[in-house]
Amino acid sequence: MNQNNKKKYTIKEIIKKIDGVYDGKLPLDHQISGVSSIENNTPNKVTFAENKKFVKKAAEQADGLVLINKNFGETDIKNPLKVEDTRFSYVKVAKLFAPIPYYKPGINDRAIIEDSVSLGDNVSIHSNTYIGENSKLGDNVVIAPGVKIAENTKIGANTVLHPNVVIERDCKLGSNVIVEAGTVIGSEGYGYITREGKHYHIPQLGNVIVEDNVEIGASVTIDRGTQSATMIGEGTKIDNQVQVGHNVKIGKYCLLVGQVGIGGSTVLGHNVIVAGQSGISDHVQLGNNVKVGAGSIVTSDITADSFYLGNPAQDRMKELKIRVLRKKLPEYWKEIKNLKKS
Repeated sequence: MNQNNKKKYTIKEIIKKIDGVYDGKLPLDHQISGVSSIENNTPNKVTFAENKKFVKKAAEQADGLVLINKNFGETDIKNPLKVEDTRFSYVKVAKLFAPIPYYKPGINDRAIIEDSVSLGDNVSIHSNTYIGENSKLGDNVVIAPGVKIAENTKIGANTVLHPNVVIERDCKLGSNVIVEAGTVIGSEGYGYITREGKHYHIPQLGNVIVEDNVEIGASVTIDRGTQSATMIGEGTKIDNQVQVGHNVKIGKYCLLVGQVGIGGSTVLGHNVIVAGQSGISDHVQLGNNVKVGAGSIVTSDITADSFYLGNPAQDRMKELKIRVLRKKLPEYWKEIKNLKKS
């Protein structure tokens, strides 16, 4: 885990991190202490300019290190660092200065940890937390204030749980997972049967498995499976206020944007993107590389490599053509009325 104890890096060190070519006025041993926007760029900060408009702006306003694409050629920027991929290189540099929240190895006196819990090295466990029986935490795990972890839970190395996260019983989180504040993983799934007008809850006896390098936003709810596991695949990123129903299987490297709702037993393939405020019905399958546009309602299966949009969701191009025609309906209706009169 990068503990970020080092707050400054020389230009030479930064060059090695991102494999760039430097041709600036500041010396290679000049220290950089953080990142900034172009307009706030000072000699000890790094920023980036990814198109001609921002290159011009950086030439006028930036006094520190500026990441630009190597294909831009000569510019008037004072301290350009040319790289293959401007934005990705900036991400790498920004991570050098990003602190690990709540990283403070040790166990707070007001944490409640059951005797059977296994703790890795350098864990940070803050006040008002609870860790249940037979749970296991890997090295460098960070447990922020107010986190509750139920029994038989496994959490991999370098995972960070922000304040008031709840991890229910039997759940498994991989390594390098980030869970933002107020999220609940392993909540009881919404499963009922109705008999004679009354609703009877189906016990949810499965769990949730979150694989490595997953990031989960704030106020997300991921329900436990009915009999087996609700699965979140490696590298998937989930935005704030997303609901994942019981028995859902989400593949690797998916993107779920804010306020998405996924019904129970739905399966998403790898690299699926679901835009904000979209809903996916239960027992639906989305193939690999599917894209679902914002505000869409998916009620049936979607084959791989498709882009769907609308309510109900359908092929994007078909939906866009319908929207064009829909705008013309008042005009068409007027023509129809005139034809009827004649």
